[in-house]
Amino acid sequence: MADLARFDRSATTVLVLVVDLAIVAAQLSYGLITHGTDPLADPFYTVETVAPFLLGWLLAAPMLGVYTARVRSSLVETLLSVGLAWIVAALIGVGLRATPWLVGGAPPAFVLVTVATGLATLLPWRVLVVALARLRS
Repeated sequence: MADLARFDRSATTVLVLVVDLAIVAAQLSYGLITHGTDPLADPFYTVETVAPFLLGWLLAAPMLGVYTARVRSSLVETLLSVGLAWIVAALIGVGLRATPWLVGGAPPAFVLVTVATGLATLLPWRVLVVALARLRS
């Protein structure tokens, strides 16, 4: 059974989770655009590209305590937990893409860009979450 202490059951947590997932999906969709694919014109390809990383995030983030009130209120814990969770999630996503059942493959440059852009998009948002949590307390 999952350790529920690693997931704060609150409306704030749900909101943060939804925005996290939206950021991951948007970041990867933007990657498709930069490579000449319209994510809306080919939704199945987009889902096949984005889903492995969303799955990776949904597996890694709760296990690393990303959705706890403690992490949400600490800048250092946010940077460490969210950063590590994204690296693990990206590796899960890339690993799934490297299988013959999904499109895209996993060349090293893609791995590095995916990790870097994920950190560059998730961390500022989560720093904002910490700042807002501190304002509320």
